[in-house]
Amino acid sequence: MKAQKLFMVFIFALLFLAIDYYVFQAVLLVSKNWTETWKTVFRYSFWVPTLLSIAALIWWAFYNPYVYSATLRNWVITGLFTVYFSKIFAVLFLFAEDLQRGVRYVASLFSSSKPAGLPGTPIPRSEFLSQAALVAATVPFGAFTYGIISGAHDYRVKRLTVALPNLPKAFDGLTIGQLSDIHSGSFFNKTAVKGGVEMLLKEKPDAIFFT
Repeated sequence: MKAQKLFMVFIFALLFLAIDYYVFQAVLLVSKNWTETWKTVFRYSFWVPTLLSIAALIWWAFYNPYVYSATLRNWVITGLFTVYFSKIFAVLFLFAEDLQRGVRYVASLFSSSKPAGLPGTPIPRSEFLSQAALVAATVPFGAFTYGIISGAHDYRVKRLTVALPNLPKAFDGLTIGQLSDIHSGSFFNKTAVKGGVEMLLKEKPDAIFFT
C-alpha cells in the first residue's frame, strides 16, 4: 500500500514538474531582458507553487488529512486544481507554437525560399506567444482566486415577481426566499454565511428554501 502511494506521488510529481518545466520556458523568454534582481525573483518564485504542490501530495498520501479540518483539505485540493488548471492554458499556447515551429522546420527542408521579412523590428513570435501563454494562465488563476476569496460569500438579494394565472387566491402575495450556493461546507466563513442568512431574513419571506 505504501509503495502504491509512493508510485502515485511520483507520477503526479513528475506530471507537475513536466508542466512547470514547459511553462518555465515562457518565463525564461519573457524575463530575459529584465533587471537581474527581478529576473531572479520572478524565476525562483515560479517554482514555489511547484514545491508546495509536491509537498501537499506527500502530505495527502502519507499522512491522514482527515484529522485536519475540512477547510484545510478544501484549500489544498482547490489550490492544486487552480494552479495546474490555469497552467494548462499556457501549455496549450506553447504547444501550438512548438507544433507550428515543427511544421515550419519540416516545410523548410523541402523549400529553399525564405519568407519575406516585415519592415521595422517587430516583437519575436516566440516572445509574443510566451507572453500570451502567461496571460492565458493568469486570467483563469485570477478568476478562481477571486471566486474563492471574495465571490464564494458574495451574497446578493435579487427580487423577482412571479405571475401565475392559476394560483389559488390563498397564495396571492406569498413571498418565498431562496438561498442558493451558500458555500457553507467548502471555504466556510461563519461570519460571512451568517451575514447572508441575515440578508434573507430581513426580506421577511413567508417560506425559505435552500438550494
